Amino acid sequence: MNQIEKDWLFVSDAHFTGRESGEMEAFLRFLDSEKERISHLVILGDLFEFLFGFKKIDPNEKTFPFIEYLPILKGLRDLSRQGIRIKYFEGNHDFFLLSFFSECFGMDVEVYPEKNEERLGEKKVWISHGDLSNPKLWRYRFFRRLIRNRWTYGLIELVGPKISRRVARWLSQRSYQKNHASMTPYPPPEFKAFAHQKFLEGFDIVILGHSHFPEEVEEQMNGRRCLYYNVGDWMEHRSFLRFTPPDRFKLETWKDE
Repeated sequence: MNQIEKDWLFVSDAHFTGRESGEMEAFLRFLDSEKERISHLVILGDLFEFLFGFKKIDPNEKTFPFIEYLPILKGLRDLSRQGIRIKYFEGNHDFFLLSFFSECFGMDVEVYPEKNEERLGEKKVWISHGDLSNPKLWRYRFFRRLIRNRWTYGLIELVGPKISRRVARWLSQRSYQKNHASMTPYPPPEFKAFAHQKFLEGFDIVILGHSHFPEEVEEQMNGRRCLYYNVGDWMEHRSFLRFTPPDRFKLETWKDE
């Protein structure tokens, strides 16, 4: 099978902390079961509960700040060494990763701090984590802009991994209590509205994460068949999106055989 014929996989929102070894092992089995079939793995952010690209850290040292993530990070490195291209979209738990994978693990990972446009088959595709899908969340947008700048990154680097992770854990707990602990059983409508706007801008496919709800929505736009996919999450749904060239998209759920 030629590489161009192989599938693309999209995954999102595993939020691994390193304490759920069974879930990480299941995710690695999932990747292993797909490695002969795929040419691209696209991670739509928040693979870990907190990941920051600290400088001058060595994964072989005991002081490596993300030592509990190593099984997943080494699993990604193995895929990269087998020729599978990895694209990583930073979510709201991922920061400053542009050189993290190459410097620490020698991986050629394409990192996107916000979004990217792809041409998959004949389709124009918009891809992002999805945390900016709701324009009404102006407080979050302001906070995001405040966090994602070189001054804040310098401060995080200065205080070091120990304090940074403690603060990140506190912020994550607050975010979960506000946004996920009392979630409705239905996908938030803002994501579909965001996709509709992208269809108006000429995109055929919109792929997002962040909501933790697997979702597929079809819309006719000036004679075009447009599709919005939310990849969902790994911890609860174990959902993912598969693109099989030249034009087949399918939202799937992994079953651990």
